[in-house]
Amino acid sequence: MVVPEDSDAPRRRVVVTGVGVVCSLGRTTGDLWQAIEDGRSGIGPITRFDVSGFQTRIAAEVPDADQHDERFDKHYWDQLDLRSRFAVSAALSAVQGAGLTFSPQNRGQVAVLIASERPSDDLLCEGARLLAAGDVASAAELLAADTGPHAPADRVASLLGVTGPVLQIENHSTGGLDAIIEAVAMIRRGDALVAVAGGAEAPLTPLTLAAFQGTDGLSTNNDDPAGSSRPLDAARDGFVLGEGAAIVTLEALEVAEARGVKILAEIEGEGVTFSPGSGGTPSMDEQQIGQAIQLALVTSGRIRSEIDVLALHAAGSIDGDRIEAVGVKRVFGAATRHHMYTPALKGHTGHLLGASGPLTLAILLEAMHRNKIPTTLNLVEEDPEVDLDANPNGVREDNALVTIVNSTGWAHNAAIVLAHPKAMRPFVSPEDTGGALPIPEEQI
Repeated sequence: MVVPEDSDAPRRRVVVTGVGVVCSLGRTTGDLWQAIEDGRSGIGPITRFDVSGFQTRIAAEVPDADQHDERFDKHYWDQLDLRSRFAVSAALSAVQGAGLTFSPQNRGQVAVLIASERPSDDLLCEGARLLAAGDVASAAELLAADTGPHAPADRVASLLGVTGPVLQIENHSTGGLDAIIEAVAMIRRGDALVAVAGGAEAPLTPLTLAAFQGTDGLSTNNDDPAGSSRPLDAARDGFVLGEGAAIVTLEALEVAEARGVKILAEIEGEGVTFSPGSGGTPSMDEQQIGQAIQLALVTSGRIRSEIDVLALHAAGSIDGDRIEAVGVKRVFGAATRHHMYTPALKGHTGHLLGASGPLTLAILLEAMHRNKIPTTLNLVEEDPEVDLDANPNGVREDNALVTIVNSTGWAHNAAIVLAHPKAMRPFVSPEDTGGALPIPEEQI
């Protein structure tokens, strides 16, 4: 594989300086990590609507999802759909954690990229019911509330008052990682100096539950919600939906250095591929999963032996978990389990679709700074076709300095290499490179 170089100028380096989460296990990365340490699952019975007619009646709901986040004006909060509430809460936490302040002088240098696999369809469903009943006037009034800017990316950008590039992405389950990868690319090519990127999902609606039931991909282990999501386990029977958001702030390294902000990790490499399948029908395949991981390694400049942890996408899908494992071993070899941890985290959080990759990244950031390895919940009997060390027996202390987040979305594949500050290569200032990467006078 050849990675083209456009010029002799150094490649701009991009770091993570803030992270925000909203999920079934908490609204801070500390709370989320504590739940993982405690071996807790955020999955339980669905309470949002009547599920008596569905095969699957469990999900990872955010507790008190409609509760007002007091950091926001109540009138503003009441205008937001649930997906946007998750997004703005996580985004504000990420921005506050990074200590960023936006002004008229710097807001044009800030990008926002948010991914969602599913739309916010509650209003659409209710509007459709009213139309079917012949109540056009009520349907029109209700649906009008959904005609204004409602995409999470729009809401986050408007909240922050930024004027740089804003993108709302739908790219299946890789969408959130794709959003981060594209945000990194924007910073590297000079379209922005700072980006707010990640994913937000509110898929716990009758429409979405029915859509996934139709794929036969969901777990139906309703009698044991906490044990229903079983990534990599021989008895897995499908994934469990989750809701929430995970968003990070990204900065050009020279900007973060100039601000004196704490750097959480550097994003050193990225890889994105697509599995075209055959006959015009895309499908998941191990070759392209491996290719995305390999590309992330190549662009990071790391070798395989430097990777301490590769966090799997593994959602508990019968075929999907096995195919991903084969893809990983195409890169790291048949003895992968003896050289690298490969935890799968959705037993704790459920599958947050387009927000799942960023949520995994948030968990890995905590693991890296605690020098601990997250565990794979509900892995009781290993699938021999998987044959990876998913660390099933609880969080353990060990090196986690260079890690990979892997994500698959049916035919879409994405991977990111993260380096802890202790493992980052020495920083070369813009002055040392002839001013190739100038810091603006108005620092962000």
